[in-house]
Formats: sequence, C-alpha cells, structure tokens
Amino acid sequence: MPEFSLGHRKSLDGVRGMAIVFVLLSHLQNLPLQGGFIGVDLFFVLSGFLITTLLLEEERDRGDIRLRDFYARRALRLLPALIAMLLVMIGMSAWTDGADDAAKMRKSALMALFYSANWFSAFRAFPSAELSATWSLSIEEQFYLVWPLLLRTLLRWRVSTTRIAVLAAAGLFLSAGWRAWLWRSTGSFERVFFGSDTHSDGLLAGTLAGLLVSSGALRPTPALARTLNWGAHLTLGILMLYLRWGWEADGYTLETGILVLNLGMAVLVLSLLFSPGPILRAVFEFPPLVWMGRISYGLYLWHMVVYGRGGRMPLLRSAGWWPLTVAATIGVAAASFYLLERPMLRWKRRFERVPSSAP
Repeated sequence: MPEFSLGHRKSLDGVRGMAIVFVLLSHLQNLPLQGGFIGVDLFFVLSGFLITTLLLEEERDRGDIRLRDFYARRALRLLPALIAMLLVMIGMSAWTDGADDAAKMRKSALMALFYSANWFSAFRAFPSAELSATWSLSIEEQFYLVWPLLLRTLLRWRVSTTRIAVLAAAGLFLSAGWRAWLWRSTGSFERVFFGSDTHSDGLLAGTLAGLLVSSGALRPTPALARTLNWGAHLTLGILMLYLRWGWEADGYTLETGILVLNLGMAVLVLSLLFSPGPILRAVFEFPPLVWMGRISYGLYLWHMVVYGRGGRMPLLRSAGWWPLTVAATIGVAAASFYLLERPMLRWKRRFERVPSSAP
C-alpha cells in the first residue's frame, strides 16, 4: 500500500469555506441563525488534521520535524494579517471612542496578539467585545505551540503512530469529559467554552483522523468509503440544523453535542479524502466556496472590523442590508489576502518541508 500523501485537496478548502460561512452568517444580528459556533469547531477539526498529517509527512521525508521551520511558517501565515487587523482596530478606536474604550481596545489587542484572549474570556476579563472572536485563534495557536513539540518527542522516543493515536483519542474524550463535568459543577459557560482544556476535542478529533490516515490504519476500501460517506452526509445534515437552531450555551451541546459534532466532522474530512460521493463533491468543490476557504483566515479577522465598527453605521444595521455587510467583509478580506497574506507566504519557501537527501 503506498504511503499517504496529502497534497492540495480542493475539497478541504471547501470545508474552510463552509466553516467561515457559518461564522459570518451567525454573527449577523439581522438573521435568525445562532449555531455558527460550529464553524469554529469545523476549523479546529480541519486544523488538527492538516497539521498532524503534514508534520508526519515531514518526519517521514526528512527523518525529523524541524520545529524552527514549522513555527516560522506559522508566524508568516498568521501574524501579518493579525497585526494589520489589530492596528486598524486600535486606530479606529482611538479616533472614534472615548479614552476608556480606546484603552480597553489596546489591552484586548495585546491579549489577542499574544494568543491569550480565550483565557481572559474564560474568566470574563476580556475588555473589548469587538475582538472577542480572537478566542478561537488563541486556542489554535496554543495547539500549534504544544502539539508539534509533543509529537516530535513521541516520535523520537519511537512511539508508534498507532499508540500516539490512542493517546490522542484519550485526550479527546478527556477534554470533552472535563468540559461536561465542569459545566455541571460550576455552570460557567465562559469557562467551559473558552478554556483550551475544555475545548480541545475538535483539534484532537482532527489529530486522531490524521494519525489514523498517516499510520495506514484506515485503508481506502470501498466499504470504508461507503461508511464514511453515510457518516459525512449525516454530519452535513446535522450541521445545517445546528446553524439554524443550535445554541452554544445549551447544556446538551456543552456536555455531548460538541463532542458528537467534532467526531462527525472528522468523519466528514476523512470522507472527502476517500472517494467522496457526488453530493459531497458538489458541495465542497463548489468554486465560490473553495475560494472563500482560501481567504477564510482574512474573512475571520476582518469580519471583526466590518461587523463591529461597520455595525455602528445605520445603513449596515438595517435589517435588509446584511448582504452589504457580508460583501464588505469579503472585499476587505480579499484585499488582505492578495496584497498582504499571499506576498508574505512567499517567504515560507525558506522554511518549506523538503525531502532529506539521505536514503
């Protein structure tokens, strides 16, 4: 059986596109949608999968994971647009807000820059609501800091990928169980939703999927493809229902629902790898959705500016004008991608994963 190689998968860009569409629609005050938080978990699952498979490919090709190169690639991908967005928010706040609110914005920007916004949110200490969405970026970056180092250490200790997968599965259920127990014992939504320890099951679900694929434990057989397709279609249907009626602070969602959705979204990602059915292919390879997936990071960042600052404008607050808000966000994010993010990505070539010359 040939070794698994990820390469570029257009359908995975489509997954990003769906995730950001969920976020953009649910954050519009004029639409009756409240379950877009699952878009963030969809990002988490996909991130865990991609980072794990790419790191394992690097270890296979080079015999090691070069952490310096990995962190350099992450910094070049994430920091330029984040810094630009934070500077814009600070500047706009200084121009239009009072001294107290401007100071809160500066403090929030500093928390977001150092990827700690989720923990301040968990203890109700994050000053500015307009930057509160940076909590998810903080959890992802904390994962990026810890997981490559842990994976590299385990591989150097010659722990098999199958055993690492068992550890990832244990961590997945431990995080979900800890969230459920803490919710029942404290009733603190902020603590269980924004804490990295209680909201890492999505990242670990993606990690588990990546480990299973890379280790060869999942073989692309027709029977597996059929099973994954059934699971993926079921997950897609549930995601659509959650977008309309889901609620992030619901007890069932916190205790069980997020875990079930994360496992289902991992199945969805795996299905897109192993012979997706025509419906899945049509949805996740739909060109506009794929394109939105490519610029999804900028969309997530700049929607905080357009929705927050632009939402103060009477025109954008009007019930029938929400498409203008979304269009403005897409325009700003596209400019960010083509004028800032993509040029910066050219520097990543200095830190790319390249095969070792050793046999």
